[in-house]
Amino acid sequence: VVLCISVDVSKDYEQVENVLKQAQEKLGPVDMLVNCAGTSVTGKFEDIEVNSFERLMAVNYLGSVYPSRAVIATMKERRMGRIVFVSSQAGQLGLFGYTAYSPTKFALRGLAEALQMEVKPYNVYVTVAYPPDTDTPGFAEESKTKPLETKLISETSSVCQAEQVARVIVKDAIQGNFNSSVGSDGYMLSILTSGMSPVTSITEGLQQVVCMGIFRIIGLFYLGSFDSIVRRCMMQREKSESADKTE
Repeated sequence: VVLCISVDVSKDYEQVENVLKQAQEKLGPVDMLVNCAGTSVTGKFEDIEVNSFERLMAVNYLGSVYPSRAVIATMKERRMGRIVFVSSQAGQLGLFGYTAYSPTKFALRGLAEALQMEVKPYNVYVTVAYPPDTDTPGFAEESKTKPLETKLISETSSVCQAEQVARVIVKDAIQGNFNSSVGSDGYMLSILTSGMSPVTSITEGLQQVVCMGIFRIIGLFYLGSFDSIVRRCMMQREKSESADKTE
């Protein structure tokens, strides 16, 4: 049985709660909640409208807080449940052009870590997914306004298909993994940014300890190349502006 109900998850908590109650009355309690509502605005920090920062925080962060808040009590009572937060690789690494987007995705990790510590004794598990650029209508729309620097940095990794990303996220959520990443770049980023995040197994923890050093070296090369892209674009822009003035 598939039930579709439309609701804005970013504005009114009571409305979100009521919609989820309707769904549970028809389909039963929520076993897995996937928080995947999200949007993006790209551009230089000073060029982004101030209300865009507010809107992205409402959709990307509160749009995950509200549904999770509406189901968590029942999950704890039933001693079972999975909650998935779809972050982004831009929620692991801040990049040029994502000053409005990245903070909202970073926020999801803080929420996930704190919530996981609260609900783990109740056999409820949280998964944070960090998908790369994914071939979706939203990605296509975002690409129309990306600054040149952001486009060039994004091109250093490939675009994944939505079906591939979805399969990985669902698999990790079912297995109770805290981190969900796609591909070798995603795996490296998850190791590099593991910090104090929970681990699913001793093996995962050992992999983080062993690989952290070498991945940090590789990561520094990536960061150096990104900085080089930004500098080249700035120099080209200044040269172009200088030529226009002389004409």
